[in-house]
Amino acid sequence: MSKQPHLIAYADGSCLGNPGPGGWGVVLVDVDGSRREFSGGAAATTNNRMEITAAIEALRRSPTGAEITIRTDSLYLVKTMTAGWKRRENLDLWKILDAEIARRKVRWEWVRGHAGDELNELADELARTAALQQKPIHGPTNLRNAPIAHSASGQNSDQLASSKLQTPALELSTPAKSETVQSEAEIVELLRPLLKAGETLLRCAACNRLFVAMADAPNTQAYCSQAVCQLKRRTVP
Repeated sequence: MSKQPHLIAYADGSCLGNPGPGGWGVVLVDVDGSRREFSGGAAATTNNRMEITAAIEALRRSPTGAEITIRTDSLYLVKTMTAGWKRRENLDLWKILDAEIARRKVRWEWVRGHAGDELNELADELARTAALQQKPIHGPTNLRNAPIAHSASGQNSDQLASSKLQTPALELSTPAKSETVQSEAEIVELLRPLLKAGETLLRCAACNRLFVAMADAPNTQAYCSQAVCQLKRRTVP
């Protein structure tokens, strides 16, 4: 029998509040060095549940019988799997994780978060962005807030997720510094404190991107000012 390739998966979870809207992200590195990205989320969860879920999803996307190293910055996850930490919560997810592990040869590695590891940072960004999509945004209830899901090819299957890749980095300048912001999560974090009284963030019902609007805007203002979105607003009954 030929030996299965050794894979490496960077897995991370994120939660906006604990509990709160959460997301998970996985970067799976194949034996040839190519990588695939996956993410998803839940509207009400905890950080630890998202960390476990990220590991589960990483294993689900690797072949049965494969050797795989899971790299995570969650001591909770690594110590539970390698040092016998007692499982007091999330028993449903531990059961699922155990079943996935039983079909593969799994090694666990802890990596320090936010320490410059490129793929760990990417998994973190995927998780945070997915968590952000679960967070309710004040505005008309007909706006889509679907979680991000990535296909096995690494391409995003959700329109909003794809816009993250298509939108050029925004150059934000202040008297003190200038930095490049690439993810929607980072944009929102920087923009929210700058909103004026009466302003809020809405998600365009046509292109699904965030835009600034007046908080008391009518439902018809759920379309941003882009011409193509305004065309849809004015032509769709």
